[in-house]
Amino acid sequence: MPKVLLTLAEGFEEIEALAIVDVLRRAEIEVVVAGLQPGPITSARRVTVIPDTTLDTISADGFDMFILPGGQPGADNLNKDPRIHRLLADFNSTGKLIGAICAAPIILADAGLLTGKRVTSYPGYSSKLKGALYEDHPVVTDGNIITSQGVGTAISFALAIVSRLAGAQTAETVSKAMLVRDPHLWDQQLFNSTIQALVGALEMKDTYTQGHAKRVTEYSLSIGSKLNLDVTELRDLYLGAVLHDIGKVGTADEVLNKPESLNRREETLVREHPLKGTLFIVGNEYLSQIVPVILHHHERWDGKGYPGRLKGEQIPLNARIVCVADAFDAMMSNRSYRDGLSRETAIIELQKEKGTQFDPFLVDVFIECLNDSPFEMKDFSYYF
Repeated sequence: MPKVLLTLAEGFEEIEALAIVDVLRRAEIEVVVAGLQPGPITSARRVTVIPDTTLDTISADGFDMFILPGGQPGADNLNKDPRIHRLLADFNSTGKLIGAICAAPIILADAGLLTGKRVTSYPGYSSKLKGALYEDHPVVTDGNIITSQGVGTAISFALAIVSRLAGAQTAETVSKAMLVRDPHLWDQQLFNSTIQALVGALEMKDTYTQGHAKRVTEYSLSIGSKLNLDVTELRDLYLGAVLHDIGKVGTADEVLNKPESLNRREETLVREHPLKGTLFIVGNEYLSQIVPVILHHHERWDGKGYPGRLKGEQIPLNARIVCVADAFDAMMSNRSYRDGLSRETAIIELQKEKGTQFDPFLVDVFIECLNDSPFEMKDFSYYF
């Protein structure tokens, strides 16, 4: 059972704290509530809570996540306590999850954890996030950091944590039992109608893409599931994978369907599809978060890919995942100028390109996924 530490200080925001505890315990996640000092603690609106323990008894050992609720002066009181900063350093150094909501992300910023990270907070604190990349979204996840905006997003925040610690299916079960209708987690009708129209337009141009997008998406989601990505991250991975080749809508039919190998000019035209795909969706409020996948899914681990010649972990994680899935399906697909490889041969090719074309860790994860399900991929019909 996952185990979470949540700390309280005088003046905490009661909904942010207690809603998180409630949702996590519904998911059978153990939550330990620790106060800065012994005895009852009073919230910003004079609700008194008796914590399970005090911070002096706590270490990072045995916990999977550390959560800081917001509220004022609660967040400032947490930020003033050096024990909070020591715990944050301990959790972060071992890659454990850290969550903060409302004003509390400023504590993470003061602890030096947010430089270059995508985060959110209560909008009034966005200027105090010290080197972070602020996003105006209810919940934002970047690596081991999960942040949220405030009281109205507390349930979404808690469900994102459940998804990360106990899996997307558990989060969905808890959400349904609570009668939560959360469009920020998943709006199937919106996404499905948009996606099916876009992919359908592409398949009318390029017969090779028929089924390719779905297979790449299934492969990508199998990797994401193995990595325990939360439900929002899986949603964005789904969108990026299924639309990764959408830029080919802007590529001439005679180039896409040429029966022979492409010449240099034609190869250049095809290599423009990540840029064209980016231009196709940039500015769309519901799809802008997947721009990095579409733009960078042809980058290489060794820095010799395109269009940005990004290298290693400079390449966004979801783009690296789609790169592996896309290449594997391409190798196994019959084309007009060559026959597809067998499954075994395609796996050997992936292994040969570990550390050059592909993220070596993700290749190993993908092969584990294939071994787990040797005949067909797991059922990800929830996303379609």
